Amino acid sequence: MSEAVLQVTNLVKKIKGKTILDHISFEVGQGDCLALIGPNGAGKTTLMSCILGDKKASSGQVFIKGKKGKAQDQIAVLLQENTIPSQLKVKELIAFFQDISENVLSKEEIQELLQFKDDQYQQFADKLSGGQKRLLAFVLCLIGKPDILFLDEPTAGMDTTTRQRFWEIINDLKKSGVTILYSSHYIEEVEHTADRILVLHQGKLIRDTTPHAMRSEEKEKQVTLPSRFAPSLDKLAAIYDVTEKRDVVTFMTKDIENIWSSLQAQGCRISDIEIQNKTLLDSLFDSTREDKS
Repeated sequence: MSEAVLQVTNLVKKIKGKTILDHISFEVGQGDCLALIGPNGAGKTTLMSCILGDKKASSGQVFIKGKKGKAQDQIAVLLQENTIPSQLKVKELIAFFQDISENVLSKEEIQELLQFKDDQYQQFADKLSGGQKRLLAFVLCLIGKPDILFLDEPTAGMDTTTRQRFWEIINDLKKSGVTILYSSHYIEEVEHTADRILVLHQGKLIRDTTPHAMRSEEKEKQVTLPSRFAPSLDKLAAIYDVTEKRDVVTFMTKDIENIWSSLQAQGCRISDIEIQNKTLLDSLFDSTREDKS
């Protein structure tokens, strides 16, 4: 790994006796792009807040560029909720952020990032679409040329075109050595943009891996059958997470060959069975979607 710009050691956060973060430790190297994933309530936003110093950890340490304390210089944060002042025009917002920052992007560089039409710079920010507001909020973060970015659900509310533009900018930032930590519920983004994946579950860091390694792990199979086969499942040892809904029964297995042989012996035909591959990443995002629905 390149030189660590972020070091988190045994970070614990308790609120009213409940453990929200449970001894979280990891390092982030210069230029790394990390995806932080996990179901709602896993502790992603709290972890970011503790790293940034917006919330005080119960115990543990955070060092950013070797310094302890609240992050400030050359750090940019994009919150999950858009907080753009709606009573200002786009051009006025850009000018304001240029005035309060040092070593800023030029007007031309900002226009190249946004790719807005000329008349959109004259609009009030609240007249932009949801995706355009999100992109504007992101570009405003970049005006001061930060070298570490914290992005909480950055593409929430973006349409496909705006999201594509966003990731083009991220890739350019990665090439220039900017360190990025972001949370996401979009599995495609995690697979194609992150160098590393941190998996949070119930306040614990259960995995620190890469998209390639996660996809290469032993695959589970999700099997769906007509419910008339439900009584036969009691005889199968290597199945778990059995659920029955309406006229079908679903279960998971890592031993599909033997399971299929047993089912055939009980009269199951190939036309009766549906089999899907499931990796840990798939399962995690399935649970995330269920939590959000």
